[in-house]
Amino acid sequence: MSDPAPTVGQPDGVPVATDATSDVPTDESVGAPGGGRARPSSPAPTLARRWPPTLAAAFAAAFAVWGFAVGSRPLADNSFFTHLATGRLLLEQGSIPSADPYSFTAAGTPWIVQSWLASLVYGLVDRAAGGTGLVLLAGVLGGLVGALVWRLSLPGRSLLARVVAAAFPLLVGGFMWSPRPLMFGLVCLCLVLLAAEGGLDPRWLVPVMWVWVNTHGSFPLGLVALGLLAWGARLDGGDGATELRSLRWAALGVALGVVNPLGPKLLVFPVELLTRADTLQKIVEWQSPSFASGYARVFLLQVVVAIVVVVRRPSWRAALPLVVFTAAALLGVRNIVVASIVLVPGAARGLVGLGSLTGRERGPAAVVAWVVALIGGVAVLHGAVTGPAYDLAAFPRDAVAWMDQRGLVAREDVGTATQDTVGNYLELLYGDRARAFFDDRVDMYPRPVVDDYLTLHTGSPGWQAVLDRRGVDVVLWSRTAPVSQLLAGSPDWRIGYQDGDWVVACRRGSAAAARC
Repeated sequence: MSDPAPTVGQPDGVPVATDATSDVPTDESVGAPGGGRARPSSPAPTLARRWPPTLAAAFAAAFAVWGFAVGSRPLADNSFFTHLATGRLLLEQGSIPSADPYSFTAAGTPWIVQSWLASLVYGLVDRAAGGTGLVLLAGVLGGLVGALVWRLSLPGRSLLARVVAAAFPLLVGGFMWSPRPLMFGLVCLCLVLLAAEGGLDPRWLVPVMWVWVNTHGSFPLGLVALGLLAWGARLDGGDGATELRSLRWAALGVALGVVNPLGPKLLVFPVELLTRADTLQKIVEWQSPSFASGYARVFLLQVVVAIVVVVRRPSWRAALPLVVFTAAALLGVRNIVVASIVLVPGAARGLVGLGSLTGRERGPAAVVAWVVALIGGVAVLHGAVTGPAYDLAAFPRDAVAWMDQRGLVAREDVGTATQDTVGNYLELLYGDRARAFFDDRVDMYPRPVVDDYLTLHTGSPGWQAVLDRRGVDVVLWSRTAPVSQLLAGSPDWRIGYQDGDWVVACRRGSAAAARC
């Protein structure tokens, strides 16, 4: 704990030997067992010319632009809507909700707002710059992940090896990234891995892990990754000193995460979440991936490449994270984006020798690459600023507007049942007045509420009893869903509105029926 002040990019205060204007290492020890981090083989070079730029630097810019483009798509994630609504509520009330403020089926149920800090950031950005500001924030987070992933590919040494290793997380991200608090977690994960690679002073992991604890519940995965890397480095014959130092500082950051408005609840939240595994397994993102989907196929290809390169250049430091995080990804879709990033450094080391370009090359090709990256960045930024901030095409905008005109939504005297994603949409529109039936916060809802929702979602026997027991007089549901067909054929319900995608049904004889 007596180390000198942190120095970004310099493990133990010693600069990594690189070309002065390139992030490509020159030391031949890269890829060696026992950690394989770059070590200086000669005194650091003096400041060299900065123009024309290197190819590696141009690719770094290109990956940042790629990440920004993926992250800055119009806001359409239903889960994000609730995080934003919570940020707005936090600013309005000046405190973090401790009980569910959104639904009438679980009103007052204790709720741990694990991502309170992310919600606060969303609320502040929304208040200052609206939807465009939120799009730009998501783009910046994506751009940081893109740039950091490229930096994590540094052990590949050649341009082709680095591109192959680094492209997979962004390809997966094109399918799976969304403006959820997980994006804060992915930035923190990249910084954790960067410290383990010797590219970031481990002491920076104290604030990094504090932020991770307070923005997303995936923070234990950072400790797992560091532990596996340290163990692997030892098995490879090294001392694992950098990895162990990173692990100690990261653990301190997690411990200090208890300093937050919610106290130690945030530290035990991931463990408590696992106690609801039986319920979580009913949710798609907690289930094993279907390899009929594009993101799963890309990840599967990445795993195949990682296995091949581990066989090519055997290393426990690459193999242990590969096995553990791939297993986690196969158990739950939500773990794929994390695993895809964790695999990058090990794959890059195994790909050493692929291709002849080192990335230190300068000249016309590097200038063209820089110009392309710059033009692409300007175009993406322009689209983010001038394009629509929200994409609500998947939500029942017209149906909710029709209901709102008739006083059938967000009313104390009307119980309205909707699908979980629509519940998030109502929270975006109405905040704590939404009176949602259900949303995607499955970890918060009591088990009976989850079971009732699943009964409606599947159109199972007992659906009518659920609506009766929950005091539901209005149902807004997808037109093609089983329960919509059941409502249309029931004498107790009348279809008051329908379009190509959605149906609104009202209970006959209820107070709402006269307005339906």
